Amino acid sequence: MLNKLNYTLFLVILFASCEEFYTPKIDTIGGQLVVDAQITNDVSQNYVHLTKTNAFYSTQPAEPVTGAKVELVQVIGNSNTTTTAYESGAGNFYFSSTPVIGKNYKLRITILQDIYESEVVAMPPIPSISSFYTEHKAEKQYRTSSAGAPIEYIFEGRQTYIDAPITSALSHYRFVLRSIMEWVYTPPEVAGPPPPQIYGWNSFYYKSEFYLAGPKIYSQSGKIEKQPLMTMSYSTYDYLQTDTVVQKCWILMIDQFGTSAGSYDFHEKLNSQFAADGSLFDPVQTQIFGNITCKTDASKIVFGYFDLNSYRQYRYYITLGGRNNTSIPRQINSYPTIPFAGTTKGFPPSWWE
Repeated sequence: MLNKLNYTLFLVILFASCEEFYTPKIDTIGGQLVVDAQITNDVSQNYVHLTKTNAFYSTQPAEPVTGAKVELVQVIGNSNTTTTAYESGAGNFYFSSTPVIGKNYKLRITILQDIYESEVVAMPPIPSISSFYTEHKAEKQYRTSSAGAPIEYIFEGRQTYIDAPITSALSHYRFVLRSIMEWVYTPPEVAGPPPPQIYGWNSFYYKSEFYLAGPKIYSQSGKIEKQPLMTMSYSTYDYLQTDTVVQKCWILMIDQFGTSAGSYDFHEKLNSQFAADGSLFDPVQTQIFGNITCKTDASKIVFGYFDLNSYRQYRYYITLGGRNNTSIPRQINSYPTIPFAGTTKGFPPSWWE
């Protein structure tokens, strides 16, 4: 018996002494060019941001690339016309003019002795929404109680949809979605004149992934149909965790960008990377290729995709009164600036719907 115990003890000591943590070797080289560009028919929406990649273990913010020459080149047969961007802040470049619909362009970036160029892309026509509508939506969801435990409840609200045309010149879209909830708080009555009402608003954005729409595979339809956008709850509590304010209405702001099929595929792959859960087949950064290359040194890697995006904003007004008492959406044809959130006392702000 004593011999068995000694043998067991020997094995434990042997394996314990052999234990060693494996640290994988990871390439720590950074410094590759990253191009984040958006060029539209609206000069206020246009920018080119240049940064460098960091080493894998680095915790520092991305290093901006300053002093570059950034050009938008219109390709016209054997002759080209060039517009040069101006730098406003480290690594941030802007153009003072916009591309012409139907014309072909490429982006050229010169950094010291290196020249980077994108493929030639066409400026698409202005995008449009052919119809906007809502439907009642009810589904099981969970919220956290004050004790930290999950509580099941039935979410009820309105799911918004759009239809958009598909043409030979424009068949793919990208959206940036912002919903604004307008609410009113009526203070409790006190002696003397009643206190003024509080008018407030809060903004909510779509999830951080790129929101894309394009033709369905094998579909013969000549338009994008019933493309879901944001969902808005009938209950103010789902957003503000209070029952003391009254939800008045919603303003939905839709920034619609017309894009190319190549841009659609690129951003769809990025979405797959954002949603990666660590499985063997998840895409990695080096598998997502852009359309920008270094003309002077083919070994240099460039991250980013250059595309021309036609742009239009739509705004819609909706009042939510429950499943059977919700207004038909009304399009808003004015575009004042609306702060992200805020309150006013006694009177609503000038843009209030």
